[in-house]
Amino acid sequence: MVTIVCGDTKYKDPEIIFFDKDGTLLNISMYVPVMKRRAEVLAEKYNLPEMSFNEILELMGVDPDTNSVIMGGSIHLPRIDNIKRTIDYLRKYSINVSIEEISLLFDEVDDKVDFSSYIEPYSGVKELLENLNKTDIKIVIFTHDSTLAAEKHLKNAGIKSYFDLILGIDPNSTYHAKPAPDMIQYACKVLEVNANRAVVIGDQEKDMLAGKNAGVLGCIGVLTGKSEEKDLTHADIIIQSVGEIKVK
Repeated sequence: MVTIVCGDTKYKDPEIIFFDKDGTLLNISMYVPVMKRRAEVLAEKYNLPEMSFNEILELMGVDPDTNSVIMGGSIHLPRIDNIKRTIDYLRKYSINVSIEEISLLFDEVDDKVDFSSYIEPYSGVKELLENLNKTDIKIVIFTHDSTLAAEKHLKNAGIKSYFDLILGIDPNSTYHAKPAPDMIQYACKVLEVNANRAVVIGDQEKDMLAGKNAGVLGCIGVLTGKSEEKDLTHADIIIQSVGEIKVK
């Protein structure tokens, strides 16, 4: 019998654990340079006017004056939403492109980024994943990044091999993004486990809501990412980081 322990809270015999990626497992600081490169490539590829660089940068959630992330900006949206926003922006200049074309452009930019310079797992992440791997519990990533980008980030962080399934939001995804329960339900079906034996771990309220909407065993909120304790209203328990989680 395996028990997941968070302080005084215990989850007995979970069959599957869902981890959000950014802010939960990984500390990622590459957003600003990646978004700047996307803006450069878009402006060059589509021969846009000089002012478009700052406009695209702001569209993608970076303040062009301070080179800092705009809190609550589009940088926090699912990747597919940023693709659609980019397509809408290009229509201003009578440029019509497909989701697939912009998705490929984003992937090409990512391919040229040395993610190892920007990504590291939080303290205690590898130890927790190693301990979970010694059990029969399935381990899943569910993120609003694309699946390909998520795989690259996890590989660069040295933890990709721990996961039974990595789910992102892609143009051809058959499930909806969090807080919908779809990603949880999809993974449980693929891995042949029960959603009511799942534990969800994330740094945002949408992670907690996805878990609640799927009827999971428990939702654990962490404070390493974007949220403060007051933001995680649907978490069953809130901890500082995943390093506090124990496998018994």
